[in-house]
Amino acid sequence: MPHIDVQDDALPLAAANEQQSRKPSKSKILSDLKEDMKSADSLRMEMVGKVETWRDHYNGAKYGNEQPGKSEIVSRDIKRQDEWQHASVKDPFVADQDIVKTSPVSFEDRAAAEQNQLILNQQFCRQFNRYKFMTDVIKLNYQEGTVVVKTSWKYKDEVIEEEVPVWGLDLQGNIIQIDTKMVKRLKVLENKPHAQVCRIEDIYADPTSEGDLDKAQFMIHKYESDLSTLRQTKKYKNLNKVAANIAGKDGFNGTEDHDPEDETEFTFQDEPRKKFVVFEYWGNYDVDGDGIAEAIVCTWVNDIIIQLESNPYPDQKIPFLVLANNSTPFKIYGEANAELVGDNQKVTTAIKRGIIDNMANSNNAQKGMRVNSLDPINKKRFLNGKNFEFNGSQADFYEGGYNQIPQSVFGMLELINNETESMLGVKAFTGGIQGASLGSTARAASGVLDAVSTRRLDIVRNIAENLIKPLMRKWISYNSEFLAEEEIVRVSNEEFIPIKRDDLDGSIDIEIEVSTSEDNSAKSNDLAFLLQTLGQNMDPKMQQMLMGQIAKLKRMPDLAKSLEEFEPQPDPFVQKMKELEVAMKEVEIMERKSRAMENQVDMINKQTQAELNQARTRQLMGQADLQDLDFARIADGTKHNEDMDKEKLKADMTMAGKEMDNFTKFAVAKEKPAATAN
Repeated sequence: MPHIDVQDDALPLAAANEQQSRKPSKSKILSDLKEDMKSADSLRMEMVGKVETWRDHYNGAKYGNEQPGKSEIVSRDIKRQDEWQHASVKDPFVADQDIVKTSPVSFEDRAAAEQNQLILNQQFCRQFNRYKFMTDVIKLNYQEGTVVVKTSWKYKDEVIEEEVPVWGLDLQGNIIQIDTKMVKRLKVLENKPHAQVCRIEDIYADPTSEGDLDKAQFMIHKYESDLSTLRQTKKYKNLNKVAANIAGKDGFNGTEDHDPEDETEFTFQDEPRKKFVVFEYWGNYDVDGDGIAEAIVCTWVNDIIIQLESNPYPDQKIPFLVLANNSTPFKIYGEANAELVGDNQKVTTAIKRGIIDNMANSNNAQKGMRVNSLDPINKKRFLNGKNFEFNGSQADFYEGGYNQIPQSVFGMLELINNETESMLGVKAFTGGIQGASLGSTARAASGVLDAVSTRRLDIVRNIAENLIKPLMRKWISYNSEFLAEEEIVRVSNEEFIPIKRDDLDGSIDIEIEVSTSEDNSAKSNDLAFLLQTLGQNMDPKMQQMLMGQIAKLKRMPDLAKSLEEFEPQPDPFVQKMKELEVAMKEVEIMERKSRAMENQVDMINKQTQAELNQARTRQLMGQADLQDLDFARIADGTKHNEDMDKEKLKADMTMAGKEMDNFTKFAVAKEKPAATAN
């Protein structure tokens, strides 16, 4: 009998029981997640303090050193620089109809790349409010130095009833409609990816990530919501407990203030719309008790968990993106531009306050006169602005004005302004950075313009590389999981092309068309010069291509498409003349071919006649030779001898014939007697 080791079967069961015993409870999970949030709060508060300072500088808040009776103006240099730069940075992302370009890593991914390009452009440029999104991103990037974007998938449906026909067969076997019936059908109202810009105060990031979001173990988003919104999503539980908690039935009748700066303090009184704070945890946590942390999402209100499940997104990553301005190594947050030029704004503010105080304390518009220079009647006229008479000279009267401000003050303002613009790389509308401030040569002036364009392009590339491209990659993975096949076909007008699981991590390269107006203008000028130089000797199709490219660079996509698809329609008269000319050429060619054939026949006839003449010549020459030969034979007696030989031969043949006849007769006569005897 074989030996059975019962421990082999008992080990998995024991391990399963041990794992089940180690599985944390929901209260334990919530407690640990709140501890993570508490640990990350110090980093959040440090960043929030910096952001508040930068925001005050941007908005021109008072510095707190103002004195009574003195000017309190604050120079808004930082905001002015942002407004000058904002439009040029945003333009590459919102000007074109399609800004996403995808290219395959391998040849087998080409079809999938082309289909994803159509879908992403449809979603980002048409189904998504990209103008507001890019406006918020660029504003926050400038003001606060860090932009946090949360990606998600929006889905909404409803059940509708519709009348459908009922089909049957008649007596002849034909299919006919015999009745109608009402059926319920699920109608999808919304099914698309989404991106939301989050407030920096509402984000709790993993402090151990060392500036790399892929290394972050968690990220918590705090936001304000209501029961109506949560119920419509159809993915949250325990909402009745939340309702009782919010209503104060569980001893709680309020929530923390989500936005302390909001002074309206407006609240809804009805239960479905009453706002409360929701915490959403995205990260890794060991919910199974097996010692390995899994990607989860946990949402709670107060101490009530309303969602606890595995990360629903196919990439299994935290659905957040962070864009940092002037990023610092090993830090996830960036720096606002106020960190660079905040001191310059303070200096400019102090100088402008001094100028205003100087002007305010002057005796401008005040009038003075020497004592006894006017009598009471003329003095009254003088003070009322009427004509008057006076005794004395014009020097007896004094009219006050503003105090003269030294030119060094304006020189200092210009110096500070040039330093600010050179640090930020922004050129003002009224002159801006001057080449003379950096050097007196023309090369210095052109270098300033190049530096401004390079700085602006660097900002655009930072947004494209660290925000838009990662966002598009996440949307590709979300589309592969949540977008229906028929929706893909409807958008792309192509057969559905499944995306391999490897492609979800970015095997398809994504390019964002980013360029500044200066770059586009320079390229269009180069193409226009090429068109002007080679236009007369260039193929019309090449001219059409260059004109289409110039229209694209000038932000005229409709004109560019029309130029690319344009097929010139010829003038009917010109077209008819061309057809007649072609017909005439064909007739000429046929005539020439006919003449060539006639010439060929004529040549053959002449060749044949020549050969015939040659044959006749040979015949005549042969006859002449025979005649010469006969004459020579007659002359030397050869012909006579031949005639004599012929006569002799003929006589011999006659003699031989007679002898043969005689022999025959003799033979016959000899045989007749023998025959008679028989």
